[in-house]
Amino acid sequence: MTVLELFKLTKKKALVTGGAKGIGRKINEGLLEAGVESLIFCGRGRHGSLEDEQQRLKNLFPSRDIRGITCDISEESEILSLIEEIRDLKTLDILVNNAGATWAVPTLDQTLKSWNRSIDTNLTGTFLMCKHVIQEFMLQNEDGGSIINIASILALKGVAEIAQIGYSASKSALLGLTRQLAIEFACNGIRTNAICPGFIEGDSMAEIFTKEGSPIRDTLIDMVPLRRFVSVNDMKGIVTFLASDASSYITGQTIAVGGGLSVSL
Repeated sequence: MTVLELFKLTKKKALVTGGAKGIGRKINEGLLEAGVESLIFCGRGRHGSLEDEQQRLKNLFPSRDIRGITCDISEESEILSLIEEIRDLKTLDILVNNAGATWAVPTLDQTLKSWNRSIDTNLTGTFLMCKHVIQEFMLQNEDGGSIINIASILALKGVAEIAQIGYSASKSALLGLTRQLAIEFACNGIRTNAICPGFIEGDSMAEIFTKEGSPIRDTLIDMVPLRRFVSVNDMKGIVTFLASDASSYITGQTIAVGGGLSVSL
């Protein structure tokens, strides 16, 4: 295979959680640009976001099978319904766990309700999605599959200017989950890796810190050696790499996409 062929995802089928907004939309685009044949993306379906994203993608890729499906990944029953709804795909090759929830308040103001919201979505929901998709991989796909968990730079580094204790704890735990799945299911050809993006320009969850006029925007940029935030396009390449044969010998790894923030003092 040529190096460009290694990155192609032709005939592959992918599922993206949290795919209706933010970086999920760019992840959708990147997978389709790389040749994914069928793309399923899910979200809570608020304000018509799933329908809007599905139509946008169909306009860009009219020949592909593209479906937006309502699913709250913190509810196992909804994950099971999602799996049943996409079983006609016969095989699934790629899972990107991008769905996330945060609550940016000082630690002493964090309520149990807001803590549970982060843990239930970011950690428990990702675990449940991995569990049920791995079962599908093992039943239907003799080549295994690739799982990509979207964590956060806050899983690797504390940032005093940002108080997100539930988010940071859940994303840190996600790295342990990634390693365990990689070890446990390597014999089935299933690879599991994590990406830790820094602060993403235009992402809904990072907007409070990165938008123009934010009181800590300049402070955060000064912390990043490359002196800019992650662009949504930065995420396309790394997700495609981990989904493709170009990374066929990589599993259990965490890749920081933070412009050097994870290694700076």
